[in-house]
Amino acid sequence: MDEQWTISKYDPEWKIIFNEIASKLRNSLGDLAIRIDHVGSTSVIGLDAKPIIDIQISVLNLDTVLNDKKWIENLGFVLREDNPDKTKRYFREQPGSRRTHIHVRQAGSFSEQLSLLFRDYLRVHPEDCLRYAQEKHRLMELFKNERSNYVEGKGPIVWDILQKAHIWSQQVGWKPSISDK
Repeated sequence: MDEQWTISKYDPEWKIIFNEIASKLRNSLGDLAIRIDHVGSTSVIGLDAKPIIDIQISVLNLDTVLNDKKWIENLGFVLREDNPDKTKRYFREQPGSRRTHIHVRQAGSFSEQLSLLFRDYLRVHPEDCLRYAQEKHRLMELFKNERSNYVEGKGPIVWDILQKAHIWSQQVGWKPSISDK
C-alpha cells in the first residue's frame, strides 16, 4: 500500500498545501469557480486523516464543467470519467504526484452543502472529531488492505455525525462561511 493509505496525525502543512493548489486553481478558473474550499478530514484542525487534500470547487452549472475541464487539467489533474457519483465531476492528481482529490459540484446543491456542513460541524465539535478519528483508526486497522471496506465502514459514523450536524445547523442558523479561495 502507498504511504498515503494510512491515517496520520493532523499536519498544519495540509492547509499550506491546500492554499498553494487552490491559488493555482483560482488563477486558472477565475470566475468559473464560485467557491474553492478545503474539505474532507485534512481541512479540520486536529483531525487525524489520510494525507490526501480534498478540494471542492463550486460552479454555477455542473453540466458545463466538461467544456472547461482544461482549466483544471492544465494544472496537472485528470478527470476521472469513470466516477459513478453523478453529483460531481471528479479530478485526481497525475500518477506520481501528491494525492489530491478535486470535487467539482454545483453551487447550492445538496452534495456541495453537505460537504461544507460536515466540515464546519467537525471544526467546532471536538468530541465528534475525536470519535470520528478513533473510528477511522479502527477501520484502517481492520481493512488496511481493503479500501472499499474501509470507505464503506465509515458510513454509519458519518451519517450519525451528519444527523447531529443537521440539528446543529438549525440551532445556529448555519450557512457556509466565505469561500477558502
